[in-house]
Amino acid sequence: MKILSILKNNAMEVAFILPLLIFIGYINIYPIIQGIILSFTLVGKFSLYNYNALQTQYTPNLSSVTFNTLIYVPLALAIEFSLALLTSLLLNKNFRGRSVFRAIIILPYGIATVVSAIAFTFIFAPEGWYANEFMMKLGFLHASINWTSGTLGFFVIAIADSWKTFPLIMLILLGGLQSIPDSLYEAAAIDGATQMQQFRHITLPHLYPFILIALIIRSVSEFNILALPLILVGNKIQFLGTFSYNLYETFSLGSAELSAAAASVLLAIIFVFVAVYILISNKFSGDNNE
Repeated sequence: MKILSILKNNAMEVAFILPLLIFIGYINIYPIIQGIILSFTLVGKFSLYNYNALQTQYTPNLSSVTFNTLIYVPLALAIEFSLALLTSLLLNKNFRGRSVFRAIIILPYGIATVVSAIAFTFIFAPEGWYANEFMMKLGFLHASINWTSGTLGFFVIAIADSWKTFPLIMLILLGGLQSIPDSLYEAAAIDGATQMQQFRHITLPHLYPFILIALIIRSVSEFNILALPLILVGNKIQFLGTFSYNLYETFSLGSAELSAAAASVLLAIIFVFVAVYILISNKFSGDNNE
């Protein structure tokens, strides 16, 4: 009854929002539900066969796939967030040419993933090219190395992806910084607070909601990364051995049900990851507000 009362008292707002909710539900929610149902289907009947096949027949390295995914996502988020925080703090200050610098910083986000991936293949090519030549001229290397092999491959993919996507986090954090009243910093300065103390007790607490939104948006995207490593590293399970790649691989084998199972597992991992992050963030935010 309370819900009906709210809907009745806000009939105009509901009328405007309802078409958008229907559109979002049909485009996003309905396919998810349909995919989950399909993952439990075999010849029109309920079955766990697809999940068993996902583990035994097609992806016997499922634990390795999960490990690769859970290692890459925090690594990429850490690089993106560090770049975004430093850049947003810089752009929050008044200096000549700030608008031009802000426009330049945002440019990578507008570049197509395929284009940026191809550009980074020139930088991190196994033989010669920019990364190897630059490191050898500085004296850090004496011979060319393969940047896309071994553990380095994770860092190369994370760096390439962070260069393209950190402007989104930067814009969100910059909006949060500009919403903090200057009077708080002025009062803290009068009380003798240092720059670090102001950042710790004023900036970070006010940025928590914006950090939460930014990292949730980016973490969901990072779990679904495929095009960039596929072009940059190639068909190597060590790096493409994530659920996104398995989804692509199993679908290419002609099994929509198996792909739906892989997508459902990925969806569950994303939900758990986001839920844990929200709980930790809220606890950390609550401890700092006490």
